[in-house]
Amino acid sequence: MRRRFVAGLFLLVLLMVAAACTYAFWPRSPQSEPGIAIQSAGDVPADVMADVREAAAGFSCLAADAGVPLAHGVTLFVAPTQEEYERVLTQQFSHSEEEAAKISAISGGWTGGKQGKTALNGAAGVMQDRSGRMSTTAHELFHQLQYDLSHGNDAAEQALFWLEEGSADYVGALIAEQCGGKSLHKWEQDTMFDLRRAQETVNAKELVHCSPQRRMQLMEKKYHSYQLADAMVICLVQKQAKGTELAAIVRYFQALADTRSGEEAFSQAFGMTHTQFLQEFQQWYVQERHLPFAAHVIARPGVSAALAADVKTQAAAVQPMLAGMYGQRLCGRYDLILAADAADFIQAIAENCAVTQDKARELATGSLWIQDGSTIVVQAGELGDGKQRIFSVGALCARLLETQVADKREESVAWLDRGMIYLAGIRALEQAGQGRYADYRRGWQQAVRRAGAVPSLEQLLTADGMREASESYGDDIVNELAEFAADELMTRFGWSSYRAYLQQVRRLGSEREAFREVYGRDTAAYARELELARTSRR
Repeated sequence: MRRRFVAGLFLLVLLMVAAACTYAFWPRSPQSEPGIAIQSAGDVPADVMADVREAAAGFSCLAADAGVPLAHGVTLFVAPTQEEYERVLTQQFSHSEEEAAKISAISGGWTGGKQGKTALNGAAGVMQDRSGRMSTTAHELFHQLQYDLSHGNDAAEQALFWLEEGSADYVGALIAEQCGGKSLHKWEQDTMFDLRRAQETVNAKELVHCSPQRRMQLMEKKYHSYQLADAMVICLVQKQAKGTELAAIVRYFQALADTRSGEEAFSQAFGMTHTQFLQEFQQWYVQERHLPFAAHVIARPGVSAALAADVKTQAAAVQPMLAGMYGQRLCGRYDLILAADAADFIQAIAENCAVTQDKARELATGSLWIQDGSTIVVQAGELGDGKQRIFSVGALCARLLETQVADKREESVAWLDRGMIYLAGIRALEQAGQGRYADYRRGWQQAVRRAGAVPSLEQLLTADGMREASESYGDDIVNELAEFAADELMTRFGWSSYRAYLQQVRRLGSEREAFREVYGRDTAAYARELELARTSRR
């Protein structure tokens, strides 16, 4: 009996020690009362603070509806500048100045569940529009909830890094949609849009268990780690019964409270092994990356069903031709939104690209279409007759394919960008039986040779230069000069040279450097050659 008492006492002591160790590992937040206290860390614009407050309120409602409200208080700091953000990181999170500088250079927000504190970097790109502010705020607050649910095991090295970050982005997308920002559907399509363009991505297996040092490395944008984690979560939630997606994610973090093994918690929450999921994800991911182009054409009020059907038909018809021109096919799902007129065009941009009316008006000026990731808003009123429509849709699809091949561009060669997609539009007309390419070529050659004054090709290197030249010389001559210059280049070096050019743009990131690499001269030298060709053949 005495032995049993001693053994029982020893067991009780062990349990008390274990409880103390657990408490030491997962201390409660210093802010004991649940709730989110939002503080400005500097002169934060009123609209930014309003968006953050709305997103925080939306997140609180979402968590409460899921039956898992925040159990601890959170202080949310909103910093208007990178300098203020770094100051918050050093003062509130005890980072060194060097650490704070590294974090601020690559992050839109930072969360410490143990401290019950979150900071938002108002200078980050993700904080520059309303939808981005909504999703970033909710993303960081979900990290606080992850900490609650898992008793601090959410960011442990044994947990699943991809599910931690991907689920936070998923919740961010839910809140953005709920608050009138970009839709969950758009977030899913844009994720794959970004990954198709990525020059480099990590392997999914690299996102399983990550040390703190490796996490910092993976935050660098060049690895596209977060987009790949998002794709993994998109694949995962598609396997859940509709309406149970968030509940399954919550179960995973709750399971982490009892087992620090991410794989074991995953099996408990999702009813499949993590190894099995990785295999299924890899198959899904390959299919999604190479999914043939599919256009979901949405006709806004005032746009006829016949016009929408014709746009869809033309977009499909040009794909084989473009694949031959560019050496690869256009992939992925796109939403083509047809606006009825100029006023509706502005409204459609504001609604579907999550920008203000003023920004939408600025974007719409002089544009036939506006692209925001996988969403393209088209001013259908300017598509004109069947011939103009064929040309415009061909040029649009060529632009989408060029974006897929090489999107991140600096030191632009704007005349070549425009000239080549216009040549693609002409090829589309020829394919549709609407004239011969040679006849169109003769037309722009005659136009630029007969013109008295034309802008220098060097004036047309940038979008601003193109716009200024159009104001001085007129749209027609600027467009014809771009077609003339691009066609002369293809005549000399062959269409395959443009494929090589785009690959060099992708590799180098600079259009002008790629031009020198492929064509053996800089743009200024080619401009002189073209002017000589233009004036000597009159």
